[in-house]
Amino acid sequence: MAFDGHVWIHDGQLYLSGNPHGSPDWDRCFTANPVGIVGVYGGEAILLTGLHTGHVGVRVDVAEADPGAQLERYEDVVEIDFVPTEDELHLVEWAGEDSHPLGALPKGPGNHRLRYHARGMDAGHDLDTADEHDDEPVDEYLVQVWPARPSMPATLKLTSAYARACQSS
Repeated sequence: MAFDGHVWIHDGQLYLSGNPHGSPDWDRCFTANPVGIVGVYGGEAILLTGLHTGHVGVRVDVAEADPGAQLERYEDVVEIDFVPTEDELHLVEWAGEDSHPLGALPKGPGNHRLRYHARGMDAGHDLDTADEHDDEPVDEYLVQVWPARPSMPATLKLTSAYARACQSS
């Protein structure tokens, strides 16, 4: 596990990037290659959260091979190609204000698969803003990244109203 903890988010988003202060371009990510709650462009990804502002639970697994989807534990699961251009990845908070190193990619830069799992998106969206001192996040996310051949974006499971709304916009 490259990261397992709470991340402060704002504007309902966090990022994956080779740049620890990266702030991906929204229009490029969600125009070029989106799959509902994830948008990617090159080596950067925007991951949407239900909560607008506050702490969310995030786990990130950077693996050598497909670690397997956790469909039974999460309400929403999507995956998409992701092409990091750097040797290392960072989980980056809103506007690059803070970042969490995820370590080196097992096979370096190149085509990877990014699978994003979400649980509690509707509850987070309904709450909108959480107190910064809340110990338990309302919504939680699992990000899996591994080297893979290019393939089409996929929606593996979509049950929350918020994720369905993101999928159709």
